Amino acid sequence: MRKIKLNKKPVAAKAKVKAPAKPKAAGLVPLATGQIWRVGEQNLQVGLIGKLLVHYKLAAPNAVRISNSVGGRTAVEKYLKTNKAVLLKTVRADTVKF
Repeated sequence: MRKIKLNKKPVAAKAKVKAPAKPKAAGLVPLATGQIWRVGEQNLQVGLIGKLLVHYKLAAPNAVRISNSVGGRTAVEKYLKTNKAVLLKTVRADTVKF
């Protein structure tokens, strides 16, 4: 015959204390419409930002034609973070053309 172990919960459970929220990494700026990020030899211009998706343009600074792209918000933020992007400037949202 096998013995069955019963998992018993402690009677007097201690109240859990929440750890303080972690501060955001230094230099990490949330995405906003009109931002221009420097990623290596290219610029990433943020267009429209939705709940889950971001419209952006990624091309060399002196490119004649730049295609519009759409990507997931978390994917774009991760791309900027892993490639150590630098925020160049923020353009007013009403002047951004897409």
